[in-house]
Amino acid sequence: MNTRKPIQPAATTNVLSISYSTSGKRFITGLSDGIRIFRTDNCLATHEPTTPYELGISIAEVLDDRYCAYVYNHKNRSGGPNVVVFWDALLDRELSRFDFHEPVLGIRLTSKWMAVVLEERTVLFQYQRIHLPRLPTPPAEDAGEEERTPAEDQPVRAPNLVHSIYQTTANTYALACLSNDLLVLPAKTLGQIQLISLKTGASSSKRVVKAHSHPLRCLALSDDGSLLATASEQGTLNHVYNTTTLDQLANFRRGVDQAIVHSMAFSPGNRWLASTSDKGTLHIFDLRPPDAAEVASMAKERQHRKSRSYAEHRLSGPDYYKDSSSGMSAGRSSPAPSSAVGGGAGTGYQGSVQEYYGLRPPPVSASPPARDAAVSAMATLKASPFAPKVFKDIRSIASAPFYTGEDTQHWQSGPPYSWTTAPNGTKKRIKNLVLPLPNDPAGRPSKGIITFEREVKDGDGAIVYVVGGGSDARWEMFELSPITTADGERIGGWALNNKGFRKYLKRQFV
Repeated sequence: MNTRKPIQPAATTNVLSISYSTSGKRFITGLSDGIRIFRTDNCLATHEPTTPYELGISIAEVLDDRYCAYVYNHKNRSGGPNVVVFWDALLDRELSRFDFHEPVLGIRLTSKWMAVVLEERTVLFQYQRIHLPRLPTPPAEDAGEEERTPAEDQPVRAPNLVHSIYQTTANTYALACLSNDLLVLPAKTLGQIQLISLKTGASSSKRVVKAHSHPLRCLALSDDGSLLATASEQGTLNHVYNTTTLDQLANFRRGVDQAIVHSMAFSPGNRWLASTSDKGTLHIFDLRPPDAAEVASMAKERQHRKSRSYAEHRLSGPDYYKDSSSGMSAGRSSPAPSSAVGGGAGTGYQGSVQEYYGLRPPPVSASPPARDAAVSAMATLKASPFAPKVFKDIRSIASAPFYTGEDTQHWQSGPPYSWTTAPNGTKKRIKNLVLPLPNDPAGRPSKGIITFEREVKDGDGAIVYVVGGGSDARWEMFELSPITTADGERIGGWALNNKGFRKYLKRQFV
């Protein structure tokens, strides 16, 4: 029996990058040993392209079930960090490749365009119909010329023509949003965004929006391209703009502490905006202003449900709500003995049997105490013109924690330290460097990458998918639903619940 321990542990698969398709129905992961494509709704693997070499893929983008683009993590005979490969999964072969002679930081794909994000510029490619050369294969004994695959004889469409090049500021986090009609990039000035129209015959002039005073950290474009969400490195505010008029439509506050915004996404009907950060919280913001009549009706209903009878107040005293909040019922066994009205601080007037049954009017001083004093004080503070802006910002309507993983600092390269021999013959411990990622120089794993389910109507709530990478990769599903009573009656407000998760590299469901 071999009881020797290996010098190095067995290599484990790590997720280096995560990206959703344009439709949101698929997501692709760049792994330390290749590529894998999953369905978004149930996290089942749909395809695992066979790349020429089982090497790390630091950037991967998927268009649909057939086409994807990727960049290798390290230089090799098939490419490197400066080469973009466009792959056809149906033909299982490379359609085109581009060498930029500098590290590629990101890729964006649509059915018309491919944008390649570099450090200080972004290159936009246009699709062309190309004819593929026949691959040399050894002839089979009974194979004829007529047995060639029909897909190999037909021309295919692939990014092959440079359309334009756009200059940006130092785009360290590979920020870019691409649709068939619009390209959004950081501008040349810190905190500004440039919107470039890609419509045929449209003016080539770009429009610039001053979004933040700090460097940009995250961008998100709605499915129809009408809304744009931005976040800075400060991470406390999320701005929403109209891409047609450039008006700021909303200013949502995530929190007061600085945070790294991982991802943002709009719902298909542009009702909800979801946001995640390194705080480990998923926030949902409402983009539609509430209907005044509906709010008043629900507030009246809630007040009616919260109000208690005069008898309950007289018999229970000030501890009634304290007991109710802990799940205990106040009961109605027998009236409490009468006590003085001015019983001192913290004591309530208990009343008498005659007052309880309505045979005697209660004194004026025995009216129920005000329960919403703190709420009223906060409302008054918000309405004051001298109140800080942080109290007036719109916050999320619902939030829930998501899994941020247990990745170590050296999750890519193994142990944090290694031993070597010094010139004098002694052993010396050396700290290993943290390997950077193309869109994150700090080498942090991708976490909290989000998208919405397309089949759910915004009025009914939403289904949000959150995918994390690294050495502890996980897929999670959250459901946003209206708060209802036991009878199914809506009483206002929304609840965000975690419906389950999966460790998608290990096929484990919970």
